[in-house]
Amino acid sequence: MPVQSATCWAELDLDALRHNVGVLQRQAAGADVAAVVKADAYGHGAVGIARAALDAGAGSLCVFTTPEGVELRESGIRAPILCLGPILPDEASLVVAHSISAVVDSESTADLIAEAARARGGRQPVQINIDSGMQRHGLSHRRALELAAAVRTRHALVLEAVFTHLPDATNREASLDSLRRFQQTADAIGAPRRHAAASGALFHLPEASLDMVRAGIALYGIDPTPERSSAASQLRPVLSWQTMILAVRDVAAGESVSYGGLWTAQRDSRIGVTGVGYADGLWRALSDGGSMIVRGQRCPIRGAVCMDSTMIDLTDAPEASAGDAATIIGVDGGTSISAWDIARSIGTIPYEVLTNISARAPRRIVSQEAG
Repeated sequence: MPVQSATCWAELDLDALRHNVGVLQRQAAGADVAAVVKADAYGHGAVGIARAALDAGAGSLCVFTTPEGVELRESGIRAPILCLGPILPDEASLVVAHSISAVVDSESTADLIAEAARARGGRQPVQINIDSGMQRHGLSHRRALELAAAVRTRHALVLEAVFTHLPDATNREASLDSLRRFQQTADAIGAPRRHAAASGALFHLPEASLDMVRAGIALYGIDPTPERSSAASQLRPVLSWQTMILAVRDVAAGESVSYGGLWTAQRDSRIGVTGVGYADGLWRALSDGGSMIVRGQRCPIRGAVCMDSTMIDLTDAPEASAGDAATIIGVDGGTSISAWDIARSIGTIPYEVLTNISARAPRRIVSQEAG
């Protein structure tokens, strides 16, 4: 286990998570909701989020790697788990032993999983990913048909579903065409279940909900396309991120702060030294451009973000002192900074902002009961 810093931390609002599951269930209109908890639940902590999502009504979980699924099983979670990523040759026995639904992408993978299932005297559920334009892990129409036929010749395997991932659910015309082609392939296979919608499609393409929706970023209260959706505005962010002001320094006009003299004070200033840096996941691209909130006041980052520390300007927050919390993501006194705010300022997406938060920052649960 990594040593966790006490000078920055992330807080998880499980009431918000439960609320979000309810929003997703209503939006899914009868389709099952699968909570996507890959990448340590988008930086939120996979085991705790998985348990809370299941308690709130999610029917299953999705991960990307076999070890992610094994971690959930070893924590005592018994709900259905689908591993969306490829199964490596030495992982076939693990997915069978831990009852993790596997995606087969070739006959050789099917053979390995079937052999592992036969060794345990059972049958293993598998799924097939069909490409809809991502050019990533899915198979073509022809290859999907061939592989489905091959799977059905192996008694130890059970084809439980086929699925796809739409490249741009906000492009309605193109996505409907992709969905139509996917449905044709699924019909030709005779798939018992099918799923196509991730968070974007859930809010922009209700036709894609099918039997199950895979709720990723929306589960965590982040609208995947805030400028285009209204239903997703009901979501509540689950994670907030704070750090501690470790020291306050008086900097005279003309003096520089941090590495390289990136910022020079134009007036006598009060500079707060915070306990968060790029090793904790704070983007160095926020150097002399980002901000944090202290006592309801937005305080600009001054100079370069360091590995373990970042300096902020407290001149306009005269009551701020060492020991105060500085909010990196979240709300303080009616002032807010969202994952989208940070993402836009550095030219990325909130997925990357959240998953970038290091394991060095403890995840602390701030609500336990349903709201």
